[in-house]
Amino acid sequence: MSQTAAKVLVETMRRHGVDRAFCVPGESYLAVMDALVDDPVLEIVSCRHEGGAGFMAVADAKCTGRPGVVFASRGPGATNASVAIHSAHQGGVPLVVMLGQVGTRSIGKTHTQEMDFTKTFGDMAKRVEQVNDPNRIAEIVARAFQVAQSGTPGPVIVALPTDVLEAQTNAKPLDPLPVARPGAAEADVTAVAELLANAERPVLIAGEHTGRAKDLLAQVAEAYQVPVMPVYEHQDVFDHDHPLYAGELGVRPPMDVRRTAWDADVVVAIGTRLTGAPNLAYTIPGENQTFVHVHPNPEELGLRHRTDRAVVADAPAFLQALSTRNVPPPPAGRAAWTKRAHDAYLGGANFPTREADDGIDFAHVVDGLSRLAPPDAIVTTDAGNFMSWLHQRFRFRRTQLLLGSEIGAMGMGIPAGVAASLRFPDRQVFSFCGDGGALMTGSELATAMLTGAKPRIIVSNNQHYGTIRFHQENHFPARAHAVTTLRNPDFAAYAAAFGAKGLRILDESDVEPVLREAMAYDGPVVIEVKTSLELNTSQARLSELQAKA
Repeated sequence: MSQTAAKVLVETMRRHGVDRAFCVPGESYLAVMDALVDDPVLEIVSCRHEGGAGFMAVADAKCTGRPGVVFASRGPGATNASVAIHSAHQGGVPLVVMLGQVGTRSIGKTHTQEMDFTKTFGDMAKRVEQVNDPNRIAEIVARAFQVAQSGTPGPVIVALPTDVLEAQTNAKPLDPLPVARPGAAEADVTAVAELLANAERPVLIAGEHTGRAKDLLAQVAEAYQVPVMPVYEHQDVFDHDHPLYAGELGVRPPMDVRRTAWDADVVVAIGTRLTGAPNLAYTIPGENQTFVHVHPNPEELGLRHRTDRAVVADAPAFLQALSTRNVPPPPAGRAAWTKRAHDAYLGGANFPTREADDGIDFAHVVDGLSRLAPPDAIVTTDAGNFMSWLHQRFRFRRTQLLLGSEIGAMGMGIPAGVAASLRFPDRQVFSFCGDGGALMTGSELATAMLTGAKPRIIVSNNQHYGTIRFHQENHFPARAHAVTTLRNPDFAAYAAAFGAKGLRILDESDVEPVLREAMAYDGPVVIEVKTSLELNTSQARLSELQAKA
């Protein structure tokens, strides 16, 4: 019995465990929405911008470990979603992007909103395919889910011409294809175990894929007495109060934390490509360090870094193998090394709060939430210098969840909070964003109101694009251009306009009562924090940067 290709698409997604997708409705995939009328096998969350929808899908993938799914219309819809596609690509996040396309008779004729998606997304997607034959739709979609999860996870684009979706087909929906997750070779496990056991100053860099094995990571660190340094936006993989926690390798970590990474004699990076911020401007690995890189995709090993031992293995499988070894007592100096590493982290985490005339130190808010947040809290992040307080001061537990964008793009904080709240409606979700990012995707508050999501959104408002001002003062001291100055709304009133609760923190004494009120409220909350521009980062003042002039 024939049915539309759109119905085959929907049933194939259901067989792949997809229960939710995000979109801005578009006329180029009306047939998919129609297929859901009679058989609503998955929830479609209608968003206010494709960038927000894409970020929600990325966050949902981080919540579940399965590919996130986003639908966008052709042309403008597809390009609006590109920031999330780029985020998934650089963050190694499995994402399946279903893009509407013009009808097949119009392809190649510069029809309205036509795009060659292979050219447009070829540099930021693992695979781009277009379904030109309705009989192949299940095959192409099943392969998209497989590729998105294999090797280095990432985004896969599936272009869906309008007439193909509406066409009748006898094709059958398909079940998931097998996803290869390479195990750990015995020789590799033995070699790494010996290195960790005998090194004087080892560190373990925990990547994004160790998040699927947090307990195993803790077992290995404790067995070998090795300090753990998570990569950017993944501090939740290890308890910060643990004496083996050594601080995050992210954007401008405190100097003492960097020295821990630089002074290690053995560096084992597990489940990360070690791109961008975590390699500290390619100073990790150093010339005198033995570097072990564990990653499931062999093409990533040795690509960017001199590598002494390349291990092709999935992070959980490798940690499992390491955890079963009988480990000898650590060398005599290991206790001093682990204490030094943890003390280096504590130095930044306990940096004294400061006073300024133009607003409060954001440390008060981060410290307050760190004390009050439940053990299963979810924290979502945007981009900006305000995040330096969260990265250095929030005491994550591995039972908590951190969702951020590895590319440092503004706009993820609020959509990620909506997606996380939908996925885990009984958990407290806190979304951090600056005044810049808040107005990039703040309209997704409407999506929260529509769907019943309940994020608690914390807006650091210093009336500036603070990160750019920081770079201006670093490169051109005391010559900052006014382009970084912002004219912001009253964010509490902004929240109320959507039907959410709006609160404000103007003083240190407001922090705890306002956070408690937000946590007790049964609905979305926006907390505006009047933060200081002078206190531009967790440890730097603008006036100190200007003094360089």
